[in-house]
Amino acid sequence: MYARVTTYQGDPARLDETEARIEDIKGQIKSIAGVVDAYSAWRSDGHGVTMAIYESQEAAEAASEQVQAIWGSMAEFLTAAPSAEAYDNVVHLTG
Repeated sequence: MYARVTTYQGDPARLDETEARIEDIKGQIKSIAGVVDAYSAWRSDGHGVTMAIYESQEAAEAASEQVQAIWGSMAEFLTAAPSAEAYDNVVHLTG
């Protein structure tokens, strides 16, 4: 497995709208080939993190354009560009 962790800074005044948009894009995320699971978490100050687990690095790379489009749809709620890091070792700790 392979992970991409993206940190972002949302507008704290628009967190309700941000959460609604995240609900709207769940289907798009689920449709990304090779995604095993994905989570997003954020605080009341707007700082957030999204973690996506992929079957492989190749799957993550193949999804890059689709992922960029999804982040583009979130741009109006962000105060800075998101920053992604990749991890090539993933272990499922529960379940």
